[in-house]
Amino acid sequence: MDFRQIEAFVSVYRLRNFSRAGKALFLTQPTISNHISDLEIELGVKLFDRSSREVMPTDTGDIFYQYAVNLLETRDCAISSLNQHNRQIEGRLEIAASTIPCQYLLPKIMMGFQKINPNIKFLIHQGDTNQVIREIREKKYQVGIVGTRTDEDKLDYEILTRDRLVLIAARDCIEPADRPCIAVEGLLKKQFILRERGSGTREEFETALKKKGIDPDMLKVVAEMNNTEAIKHAVSEGLGVAVVSSLSVGNELKSEAFQAFSIDGLELERSFYLVTYRNRPLSPNVAAFREFILNYYGNNTC
Repeated sequence: MDFRQIEAFVSVYRLRNFSRAGKALFLTQPTISNHISDLEIELGVKLFDRSSREVMPTDTGDIFYQYAVNLLETRDCAISSLNQHNRQIEGRLEIAASTIPCQYLLPKIMMGFQKINPNIKFLIHQGDTNQVIREIREKKYQVGIVGTRTDEDKLDYEILTRDRLVLIAARDCIEPADRPCIAVEGLLKKQFILRERGSGTREEFETALKKKGIDPDMLKVVAEMNNTEAIKHAVSEGLGVAVVSSLSVGNELKSEAFQAFSIDGLELERSFYLVTYRNRPLSPNVAAFREFILNYYGNNTC
């Protein structure tokens, strides 16, 4: 058993696909398959059920997964400890992030952290907010960045920065009398493009509606999408209106591809959080990243 096999196993377990696992590790699909087959032969068990379209872990695969993660984390800790004499942080740094922070916050943070630690290699896993929180809770990843929080005692949330949700619409979609602020009652007349369920953006918007006594099911939903860029393109084509993070629309507003509006009476301010599993020791790489990103945003803790 070697670490290449273990890395291949963990990647396939998380992505449920040999080809995607290969891309994540910069290996070919046959190489991933060989690593898994060799590992199964050595362990004497089947780790994955390959009979369906999606590769699913067996019961023994589920058991082995946490040991595999611990082995990789122990390796990373050992490498970092051996390099502490020159204060180098190097090797893999895995971060789970929901859509908006992954696309609009992380790139600049990664650039700053990599300048200080040039031997670091980022592995970024994007999902919706609920998926990221679930993966931190299940200890698949040590650190995540999300746009909303859940009330539970297993996780720690630390505020990074604030965000504002805005309504975006094609230039001829909103009547002049409504600009630059739209009455909340007017939303029921619009066709909406929503993020997928589990999205922090969608949860914050629907929570704000409920606080105003509006059932989100009353909205005329013409489409649901799990990609912010796709939503913006659909809005610019006039398919409908959408509520998105203000961080995601700066370039489009400058080019006048569409317009952004506030919604009168709705509380659409939110925070982005760094989330970790409470009292779980962090690897040196993750600990260094946590310190860097909190310092970058001013270290506001909740």
